[in-house]
Order: sequence, then C-alpha cells, then structure tokens
Amino acid sequence: MCWRMALFWILCVILSWCPLPLGITITAYNHCLDSGALAPSDVTTLSPIGVQQCIKHCLGDRGCLSINYWRGDLKCALQRVKAGGTINLVADPTCFYIERADLPTAMAAVCATSSCQGHCTALSQGGIFCETNGTTTFLEETLVTTTTTTTTTPTTTTTPTTTTTPTTTMPPPTCPSDYHWDPSIPFCHKITTDPKSTWPEARTACQTVGADLAIIDVSAKFSKIYSDPDRAFNSFNHWMGAIFNTTTKTYYWIDGRDVGATFTSTYGLGGAADTCLYWYDMSPRTREKKCTVAQYSYVCEFRAGLY
Repeated sequence: MCWRMALFWILCVILSWCPLPLGITITAYNHCLDSGALAPSDVTTLSPIGVQQCIKHCLGDRGCLSINYWRGDLKCALQRVKAGGTINLVADPTCFYIERADLPTAMAAVCATSSCQGHCTALSQGGIFCETNGTTTFLEETLVTTTTTTTTTPTTTTTPTTTTTPTTTMPPPTCPSDYHWDPSIPFCHKITTDPKSTWPEARTACQTVGADLAIIDVSAKFSKIYSDPDRAFNSFNHWMGAIFNTTTKTYYWIDGRDVGATFTSTYGLGGAADTCLYWYDMSPRTREKKCTVAQYSYVCEFRAGLY
C-alpha cells in the first residue's frame, strides 16, 4: 500500500494532475501571465513551495494581484499585476494562473467580535489575524470561567453563581534566536550583509525562512538598525519592504499600506517605476533605487501572525 501511495504522488508531480485542495478556483488552466511583459519588481518567485503555501503568501501581501504556479516544478510566482491591457496570458501546459479575486475566501473569513471588526484568519497556533481598514492586529481570545461556590449557614444560603468573562491576551512573540527582538516597538529583525542582492532576491531570501523584508516606518526602527551589533561598519545600504506602485504613483509597504505623504516628503522621495526603498546610514535614512540593483544588503523581519 505504501509503495502505491508513493508512486501516486511521484506521478502527480511529474504529470501535474494531482487534485487541488478544496476551495481553490483556477482562473486559467494551462496558461500563465506573460512574464516577459513584467518588470522584475512586479514578481516574487518562491520554490520549491506547495500551492496552498503559495496562496497564503499572496493573501499575506495585498500588493499580490495574481499567481502563476508550475505544479511540476513546485514553483510559485507572486505578481503585482494581473491580466489585462498590454499584459496577456500565454499558453503553458505546465502552469495555471489564479487571480486574487478567485482565491479561497475561507482563508480570510469575515470576523465581527468586540475586538475585531473586519476580516480575520484563524491561525494554526490559535487566535486570529485581524485586518481592519488597512491595519492589522494579532488577537488570541479566550474565555476564563470562575469556579462555582456554595455557602450554607443556618439562616442564609448562597446560590451557586458562574461568571464568564472574555479576556484578550497577546501571545508570546515569535522571534528566532538569531534575530534581535525589541518588544517596545515591537520589532524582530535580522540584518543580512552578504551576498548583495536585488530587491526581489532579498525578499525571496527573507520569505524562504518565513519572514519578509522589514517595514521600517518609525524612527525607533531606524535607530535599532543603526545600532545593530551585527551590522558591519561598511554595510550602510539595506533593502527594506517598500516598493513603488505604478498604478497609484506612490510607494507602499509590503503589507499593503501607502507609505504616506509625510514619509514621502520627509525623505524627499520622487518615485519612479521599478524603484524600491532602502535604509541608509546617513541622513536622510531612506532612499530609493532601481529594484534590480544587486549591490545592497537587506533587513528581514518576523511579524507574528502575518508571515
């Protein structure tokens, strides 16, 4: 029986006819978005990876508008564009194409509780990941019940009572031992000095270990990186998690938030297609560069409940 099951899955990978998990709708079979029409900054490639994990990565990045998936190679392409206009689908018998609108809604169910109004996702470690109007919160809701007590005297009897009180507690942070954790920000990060990478390569490297490029949106995070003992004295350019959106003509963080006019003006960001932001050790602390420049280190960040 074991050898038959093993043979089945080997043939699945070779022939790419394994049944898909329930709830996944394929926008176009045997077709992929034309990669030749995309800029390098429009694509993040992950491999090897299963289709469900590929979809979870896309759902975790609101800049992701579509997916190319090659089942034979277990290869996933997260794309910040979708078919339409000058960008077409091309025939590819080894690939299928999924648009964000067709991703399973069960992975982002509607949540309506006193502490989470918006969309939430049940997490494997318990609790929920809540998204409301562009903000994110990690919640773990539990019920604490007091014990029932009965007291009897010659003249008075106390009726048993039960009190149920909902409480909200934050789970302990998930920060690997080789990362630096600062609960006051909060910020769990690691500077990777070598090899020097392009922005897409840097992001893929972070995602490979379950993290993502760091969102450096407050001054405390800038200071933390500057004083990081792991940062070499000659390492002063580090990719971070922000990229220019050619549709809105603004930079946005990889969690989907616009960096904002204040941030843009503070750091004198002009913005241009195929540019990304990087941390710089001199003032101003943020600068922009073509995403395909392979000259920079990068900062990875773990964020509980999001990656």
